Order: sequence, then C-alpha cells, then structure tokens
Amino acid sequence: MKKMYLLPIVLMGVLSYGQMGVNNLTPKSTVDIASKTTDGSTSEGLLIPRLTGNQLKAAETAAVYASAQHATLVFVTAAPDSNNRTGQVEGMDAPGFYYFDAGSNRWIKILSSGASTPALTQLLCSAATHIGVLEATSPASGVSVTVPYNGGNGGVYSEQIVPSVGVTGINAVLASGTLNNGSGNLIFNIVGTPAAAGTATFNINLGGESCGFNIMVQPNTNFADVVPVIINGETRQMMTRNLGADPTMDPDIPTQAIMGSYYQWGKKNAAATAYTSEAAISGWNTTNAANKAWNSGTEAAPVKTANDPCPAGFRVPTGNELSGFNAASTVSNIGTFVASPGSATNFSVAKKFVNNGSTLTFPVAGQRNYSAGVLEERANRGVYWSSSESQDSTVYSIYFTLFSTNVSGSNFGFRTMGYSIRCISE
Repeated sequence: MKKMYLLPIVLMGVLSYGQMGVNNLTPKSTVDIASKTTDGSTSEGLLIPRLTGNQLKAAETAAVYASAQHATLVFVTAAPDSNNRTGQVEGMDAPGFYYFDAGSNRWIKILSSGASTPALTQLLCSAATHIGVLEATSPASGVSVTVPYNGGNGGVYSEQIVPSVGVTGINAVLASGTLNNGSGNLIFNIVGTPAAAGTATFNINLGGESCGFNIMVQPNTNFADVVPVIINGETRQMMTRNLGADPTMDPDIPTQAIMGSYYQWGKKNAAATAYTSEAAISGWNTTNAANKAWNSGTEAAPVKTANDPCPAGFRVPTGNELSGFNAASTVSNIGTFVASPGSATNFSVAKKFVNNGSTLTFPVAGQRNYSAGVLEERANRGVYWSSSESQDSTVYSIYFTLFSTNVSGSNFGFRTMGYSIRCISE
C-alpha cells in the first residue's frame, strides 16, 4: 500500500519539473537514470524492447511504424527471413540495435564498427533480374530491377535516382537502406514514361563499385490500358490486364504473356510470374499478412495502403466490388476449361466479361499453392484476390473464382496463396 501512496508524489515531480530521475533526485535532462549499485551485485542498465525482424516485418504490414514513430529504437534479436527483407526491414541482416527512420521508411542499423559509409566488393548487373514490361509513351507500372552484390560492409546508403540513357524519360529509384554484411540485393523501382521504344540503360554506382543494366522498352501497341465499367451502380475504370501482364500484347487474346503475376494477399511484390516454373518455389513466404494490409478503410469506403501492388490511382478491389462487377456483366467462356488439376502449359482459357459496353478478358491462370508455391489449376479455374479479409480471421481472405459454368465471389483462401489481381480505379 505504501508504494501506491508514493506514486502520485512521483508523478507530481514529473509534472512540476518536466524531468524525471531514476535513482536520482536531481535529474539533469528529460530522463536521467543513475545506477542503483556500483559493486556489481545487481544488473544495471536500460533494457529496451527486443523484437525479431519477422515481427517488425509483420508490423510494417499492419502499418504500425510511420512518421509518428520516427527515431524509435529497438533491439533486433534475429534477422528477418531472407524473403521478408523488403520494405522497412530491407538490409536488416543481423541482430543489433536499429532505429526507425521515417524519412526513408526503413529500420537503420546502429553500427558499432563505425562503418557508416557503404562499401562493397562487387555489383552484379550481369545477374540483374526484372519484373514488368515497359512500353513506349506509357507510364511505367509495376516494373523493378533487382541487382545482386557481394562484399557489403553493413553501411548505410542514401536514396538514389538514376536517369536512363538511350531511351530517356525514366528513372531507376533505389530507396535508402543498409547493406548486408556480405551478399545481398538492391531493388530499383522504375518510374516515369519512356520517350520511345528501344534500350534504356541505367549506370549505377554504390559503395565504390559501378555497373550498368538494360531494360528493353517495347513499342506502343495502342491497346487500351483501362476501360469504364459499372460496379454497384457507379462508373469506374478497370485495367484491361492482370497485374504483371505484358502491356504490348492484345489483352483479349489469351496467351502466356497476358496471364500476369501471382500475388500473396496483403503483399506488395509478386510471388511468381506466368513464366515461373510450375514446381515449388524456394523460400516461399508462409507468413500471413495482417488484417487491413490492402484496405485500411472499410468495405463500403476502402482506402488503399502502401502494400497495395496496383499502380498510382488504382487499387485491389474489395470483395463487394468484384461481385458488383460480375453482377453488371454478361459472362462467357474463351477456350475450353480442363479438368482439375489443370494444365501448366495451357494458356488459352479465359472468361470474357462485357460490362458497360467494355470487353474485359480474365485469364484462367490458376494459382500458386499456399505452402510452397506449386502451380495448380491453370486452365481449370481463375482465382483473383480482393482486398477484403474474411470476418474474424487472420488466416483467410476473400477471392473471386472463375469456373467453367459460373463465377463465384464468396470464397475464402489462405493468405499465402498466390492469386491473380485485376486493379480498379480508386
């Protein structure tokens, strides 16, 4: 009971002087902590929150850390899984103290070695890989390049904006971050509008090493990128292709190029493309995204989040919106649906939706399995994510299914499944 009576006195001291002392009656700063003993008989020091890298990645999905959390300090007890080292925890490669830098939207490692200047031994542009397709005079959307490196020293690097050479009008943007100690990857997002068809070259320089990578810009095909549709009585814009599909190809002729990519629910980056092997995918992410990962609003008033993979001005539709689109459409089949478990090499099957005078073709691309990313059901059924999670669940979310005889919009799937996405205007 005596401790309870003392609490108001302590609080009055904090309010009166604006400073707090721990084991110290005369604090010299906002918080002044003195050791209780000096003979080694008790543990002394400040113990801050301890978290794993995977837990901080889950916090990013839930939009926990933003500008209000700038300068937050934690101790990371274990680095995130390699497939989780994106976004805020990119470059978090080892245990240690990290602080949150809201300006770069990254956790930055506090380096005991003083190696704040980034250095590496090799940039491997020759091994660079890219996602997405660039088309002349069309804004870049969902295009990125991953460049491996060796010999990183854990140094912190600033944001880079690298302009293209050859075909102009586009930039490769590298967000600020921290190099791994050893090998790692740099992810450059391509933004802007290519001025013409041809080869765009990007010459990069980081940590004392330089190299260049190329991206081919396809000719403008003049296929419509978006069309107006009716959804729940309102006119909206819907993209004519699945996210990740080749914009140079006719979106209404089913081919491998228009299948698009496969996304796990709530995740920003594609988990596989139409050209990925049908076999299991090494490092498949089996961590479920948190609720509201793609929609921080409500079903009736959705709000796009930073994790939404759709381009600017567009977002993943809600389950209600996909059902509304289907209800306002006349639906027919393209090609012949095959029996389960589908065919990995059959790219000729799709559903055609005629809505508000617009024709949209939805490829029957199948799915990637939740446990290891194995391809399933291509040409048997098409599966499209909504931004809606199932009620009272952190494991399942709602998807839209294209069967040979009908379209169903009330299905619940594991969030780590890989499904297609068709974006609508915000």
